[in-house]
Amino acid sequence: MSLIKDNILIGIISKSLLDLTQDQCICEMLNSDESIYALNYFSTNQTCQLLYSNITSTIIEFSLNSSLIYMNQSSISLTTKSTTALSTTTVTTSTSTSSSTTSLTSSTSSTTSSTSTTTTTTTAEPVWTLTGNLNSARYYHTSSVLLDGQVLVTGGYGGFGGILKTAELYDPSSGMWTLTSSMNYARYSHEATVLANGKVLITGGQSTGATAELYDTLSASWRLTNTTNILRRYSTASLLQNGIVLVNGGLNGSTVLDSTELYDPSSEIWTFTGSLNTARYYHTATVLTNGMILVSGGSSGVSTAEIDSAELYNPSTQTWKFTGSLNVARYYHTASLLTNGKVLICGGTSNNSYLDSSELYDPSTGLWTLTDSLNTARYYHTASLLTNGKVLVSGGSDNNGVLNSAELYDPVSETWTFTSNLTNKRYLHAASVLTNGNVLVNAGTDVSNEKTAELYSGG
Repeated sequence: MSLIKDNILIGIISKSLLDLTQDQCICEMLNSDESIYALNYFSTNQTCQLLYSNITSTIIEFSLNSSLIYMNQSSISLTTKSTTALSTTTVTTSTSTSSSTTSLTSSTSSTTSSTSTTTTTTTAEPVWTLTGNLNSARYYHTSSVLLDGQVLVTGGYGGFGGILKTAELYDPSSGMWTLTSSMNYARYSHEATVLANGKVLITGGQSTGATAELYDTLSASWRLTNTTNILRRYSTASLLQNGIVLVNGGLNGSTVLDSTELYDPSSEIWTFTGSLNTARYYHTATVLTNGMILVSGGSSGVSTAEIDSAELYNPSTQTWKFTGSLNVARYYHTASLLTNGKVLICGGTSNNSYLDSSELYDPSTGLWTLTDSLNTARYYHTASLLTNGKVLVSGGSDNNGVLNSAELYDPVSETWTFTSNLTNKRYLHAASVLTNGNVLVNAGTDVSNEKTAELYSGG
C-alpha cells in the first residue's frame, strides 16, 4: 500500500465516509466487497472517498491537507505531479503555455457623393475578458441561467474543500458573484434544471441518498422535494415541452442504469417511465424541436466503455426507440441543438483516445453524418449555441494537457475555426449563454482549481 500526501485522485467514487480516522478509512477499503483500489482522505474534516478500480481514466491533482492511498497491486502507475492524466496503460503529463491577443477593429464606408449617406459599421472581434471571481473554486458543478438573467452555480468539487453544498449567483450587470443559500446536501456531478415556474431543480450527483432539491429564486432558499426512485450520478436531466423533467441513465454505485424517471413540478412526484434500450452514463440528452429527446453515446460500463448507439424518447408514448448510430462511439462529448433543428456533437473520448471528430444528427432522416473536425481534439469541454447560430466550444483537455483554446462551428459552411483563447486554461468547467448573448465560462480545474470566470463576446 502506498501514500501520496497533498494529492487526491479524481475518479468514480463508491462512497464517502464521514468522521473517520485515516486508519479506519484504510480498513474500510481493505474490507470492502467491491473493487476498491484507492481512497482520498481529508484530514481537515476527517472524511474519505473510496474509489473504484475498474475505471477508464483518472486524474491526480494537488490538494492541501489530503492524502491519496492506493493498493500496491493497482495496475495504474501514479506520480506526484500536480495534475496528471492517467489511463490504465499510460501516464501522460505536460505543461504548456500560450497567450492570446485581442483587438477591436472598426470599418467606415466613405461618402461617394454629396447626396449619399455615410454608414459606419463597427465590428467587435471575439474576445474573452475576465469578470468577477467566484467565492469558491469548484468543478463538476452546474451553471444555470435564471429567468431574471442571473446565473446560479451549485455544488461541485472543491479540491481540499471536498464536496460542496454552497451556491452562488452571478449578476451580469455588476459582474460580481454573491453567495446565496447553501443546498441541503453537498453534491457534485449532479443535474440542474430551470423549471417553467422559475425554480431550479437539483437532482442526483455524488451525494447523500437519492435526494432532490428546489431553489426558490424569490426567497433565495432551498428546500427538499421528493427523492428520486434511484440514486444516480453522471445522468442527464431534460425539461420537456410539457414542463415535466426527464432524468435518464447514469451510474448507481458501479451499476450503469437504463432506468428513466419523470418529475412533475405540480405534484413534486417522481415516477418511472420507459427504460433506455442501452444502459449508459456520460452521455448527452437534447430536446429536439419536435419535443422528443435524443440521447447519444456515453459509456455502457466501467470495462466495456464507449457506446455508438442513440435513442429517442417520445413523451406521448413514454417509450424509447433506437435511431441512427453515431459514426464514432464516444463519451465525455457535448451536444448542441442548432437553429436548423439538427444536433451537433463533438469531441469526447473513445478507446482511450481523445476525439476531434464531429457529427450532425438530422431528425428528419434519423441519420448521423460526419462534419468538419475540430482543430484540437478535446473532452470535458463546453459547447454553447450563440445568438448568431454558431457553436462556441471552449477549453477541455487533450493528450497535451488542459486547453485554453476555443473554436467556433459555423452551421452554414459546416467548418470549425479557432477563435480567441480563454484567459485561463480549464476543463470540467461550466458555460452559460447570458440574455445579452455573451457566454459566461466559470470555474473548472487546471493545475489548481479555478475560481475565475470570463466572458466571451463578439463571436
